[in-house]
Amino acid sequence: MHIEIPRPGPRTPLASRHTIALGLAVIVAAVLAAQEPSRPQQPTFRTGVNFVRVDVYPTSNGRPVADLRKDDFEVLENGVPQAVETFEHVVVRPRDILAERVEPRNVREANEEAANPRNRLFVLFLDTYHVTEATVSHSGALWAPGSTTTRPPAKEGPHGTAAIERALVNFLDRAIGPDDLFAATTPELDPEQLSFSRRPETFEELVRTVWGRRFIWDDLDPEENRWSICYPPDDPYGCYSGILVDMVRRRREALTLEALRRLVSRLGDLRQERKALLLISEGWARYRPDMQLARPLPRVSAPGCPAEIPRGKDIYVGTDGKLKAGTDPRTYMTVDWQQCEASRTTMAHVDNDQTYRTLLDEANRTNTSFYPVDPRGLAVFATPMDYKDLPQTPDRLATLPADKALLTDMADVRERLETLRNLAAATDGKMTETNDLAGGLKKVADDLSDYYLLGYYSTNAKADGTFRRITVRVKRPGVAVRARRGYLAPTEAEVAARRAAAAPPDPEVATRDTALAALGAIRPDRPFHMAAGVAWQQSTVGGQPQPVLWAAGELDVLAAREMPWNAGADASISIVAADGRAIASEQATMGFESRAFMVRLAHGVQPGDYLVRARVTGKAGGGAEAGEQVRVHVPDTDDGAAGLAQPLLFRRGPFSGAGFQPTADLRFRKAERLRVDVPSRATFDEVSARLLDRKGGLLPIPVNTLQRDDAGVCFVTGEVSLAPLALGDYLIEVSARRGTLQEKSVTAFRIVP
Repeated sequence: MHIEIPRPGPRTPLASRHTIALGLAVIVAAVLAAQEPSRPQQPTFRTGVNFVRVDVYPTSNGRPVADLRKDDFEVLENGVPQAVETFEHVVVRPRDILAERVEPRNVREANEEAANPRNRLFVLFLDTYHVTEATVSHSGALWAPGSTTTRPPAKEGPHGTAAIERALVNFLDRAIGPDDLFAATTPELDPEQLSFSRRPETFEELVRTVWGRRFIWDDLDPEENRWSICYPPDDPYGCYSGILVDMVRRRREALTLEALRRLVSRLGDLRQERKALLLISEGWARYRPDMQLARPLPRVSAPGCPAEIPRGKDIYVGTDGKLKAGTDPRTYMTVDWQQCEASRTTMAHVDNDQTYRTLLDEANRTNTSFYPVDPRGLAVFATPMDYKDLPQTPDRLATLPADKALLTDMADVRERLETLRNLAAATDGKMTETNDLAGGLKKVADDLSDYYLLGYYSTNAKADGTFRRITVRVKRPGVAVRARRGYLAPTEAEVAARRAAAAPPDPEVATRDTALAALGAIRPDRPFHMAAGVAWQQSTVGGQPQPVLWAAGELDVLAAREMPWNAGADASISIVAADGRAIASEQATMGFESRAFMVRLAHGVQPGDYLVRARVTGKAGGGAEAGEQVRVHVPDTDDGAAGLAQPLLFRRGPFSGAGFQPTADLRFRKAERLRVDVPSRATFDEVSARLLDRKGGLLPIPVNTLQRDDAGVCFVTGEVSLAPLALGDYLIEVSARRGTLQEKSVTAFRIVP
């Protein structure tokens, strides 16, 4: 193995904002299992069955109060004073240096970061069913299978020209800080699949598409399409007048409120502290039960609209050419009438007002604050000027005089917006009603940028499942306080479940799970992969080994065959300390035959946290760039023990040439051999390695193991042939013993076709 020793270089000049954004768009997080991103030491929050954390937002004249102490706060639970045990003042300052945002590598890590009360949590909810898209027609044209109306072609959004789109993109770019976590969802998405990210630019594509569906009838989903067949709005006798419209509107409002309720519950499971839910919506009508919708209807429209029309047997020609009686099974209009009738009865009994009230209670219990935004700005009328309802649908405005029609429409706006105002007021959020949408969204971020975290042990230790009201006061005059309003005490069953979950895990299982978690971060769509870690250089004059940082980079095997990477790439690697100082930099080259590099970045670095960054540029031209960054922790090794560090991986096979090549990709093929080099501070008395399946079962495949010294760096090396393995996930466990000290290093990899 050849490792280059770099010469320290000057601080890399700050790249342009455009270049930074372009590089970050392709940053990946496929790092090795033991390469856990090290973060600055966080405060330790005491927890327990009756431990409660409260986030407090004190202000004076609308500005945060930043000089309060623990003794300035008074906390009461159901009117009983509580002793504040933990106290911290958190100040969030968003930065424009997007490269400092370290992306969670998998769902588990994202949820752990979301549970940290020092990280702000934002969720964007695009209420697609209740937002009017200004760039499309609202002509009332209905599209359904078999419809004579041609479905309009799919349209793309105006890419930032709409006010709400510009405001949201600006909010994502500027207001989200490097430690904030962000997620986006809609009523059509499952809240359980919510994914948090520190790179909000990944959600900009969703924001910039045509997502508003209010007053549009050419995008019915399969359930609504079935209703349009059962109750066609253009029936000649008007028997189904208004049925489809009423059912669809009721259903969509019910879906939205239920999605919000489930989302709030999901956020409550993540953590106790405040969650900010940005709701982009025009409000709701809160439909209540309506028995007129459940009135008897004929199965076939007829004069007078009798309750049921007797049906004779239809006659059709079968596949054998003979006449048959009944319904032709090939008829695409065939639907289940009884299923439609059951849905109509269900929609008639919908009580969205009750669901809305339940949502308010659930949001208070989970400490979720709503920040509603009316995307129209200061709206006056609810209905677009070009809107036409479906045929035979009663238009309540058309039957009124012009002046009363306008007043009725304006009243509809006020009633719908009132649902959003109440939602904000009841959950300690803020309603944005302004034409300056960007400024309104900025106030949302500012509202959560300066706060205090208080913790106390409740004097009421009963596990009774009741809601307990929290009151926070500040002794200083003139200070207004917003804080968590209460919490739901656990039940006996929940207490037992927490104790079982808190039991010490099997260390062997925990180590395997940590290693396998890295496989969930594999990004096959990225052209460049990177890994980094620490090793120890043995001193030539005695003394303790000195830590050095290494980095390995690799062009993806598929990307390396295509433009713009098929001619290779140039790589620029740098290391930055936790305080932002540039420590060292190095250059490397990747070609078609040797599409990987490994360099040593710094010698004799001090214990602490470092950020290793790499940016690669394709040699084929066109300015194609890719990049990645990895956090590395250098431990304090004054004890002189021989420890194991982050493994280096190598591959040899059809795509790597005759020798082993360094790799940062955890995917291997059966035709390859895998070598793992685990750096150590000194030699061991005994080393061994074995191959395991993902459940920890031993596989009867030998792993050749040895210790060696390469350029003054000690390694424990294991090498194995992958030919006998099936597709799937595996582990290499390297064990080393020195005296009575036993250490293990576990690395996960995946066999792919």
